[in-house]
This record gives sequence, C-alpha cells and structure tokens, in this order.
Amino acid sequence: MKYSEFEKIMSKPRMDRYLTACNNDSRKAMTLYRINLNLSQQIFTIVSCFEIALRNKIDEHYKTIYGNDWLRDSIIAGGFFSIHKTKRTKKIVSNAVKKLGTN
Repeated sequence: MKYSEFEKIMSKPRMDRYLTACNNDSRKAMTLYRINLNLSQQIFTIVSCFEIALRNKIDEHYKTIYGNDWLRDSIIAGGFFSIHKTKRTKKIVSNAVKKLGTN
C-alpha cells in the first residue's frame, strides 16, 4: 500500500507522529505503526485478563464482608453507593439489577 493511501485511512495527524519518529521515512513509519498496533493488541489482552482478575477479587472480598448480595445491597438507602459522589455508579448498578431481575 502506498503511504498516501495509508495516511488517508489513518489520518495525517496520527501518522505525522510516526513520520517524525522515523525521520520522514514513510516506509518505516508504516512499519512502526503496524508494530505499535500489534503491541497494543497484545497489551489489550493482558489488561483485559487483569481487569477480570481484579473484579473477581473485589467481588470475593466484598462477599466475605457483606455477603453474596453486596452489590445489590450497596444501592439501597444506607448502602455505600447511596452517597452523592457515587450517584453514577449507583445508577449503573441499579439499571443492571433491574435488567437481571430479582433472581
């Protein structure tokens, strides 16, 4: 693929960073972009796995302290998401609880 086509697809501002890093060598800039894309894909997999492991540990921790319904209970009056600063989180949890139903 020609660099001009590549730049048109990816955008000039985005590719300018790569051109600068490669001393205006368009072939190297495209290669660097592809390498960065590959690295980003690999990192995304690691971050996704870490997120799942972290959420599972948080859930396990709060189940031990507050019981199996800790998240549902956290949105009721007096729950730890009933303060103003956690209004958005309370709404997200509330909507999820509504979607899932009582079971």
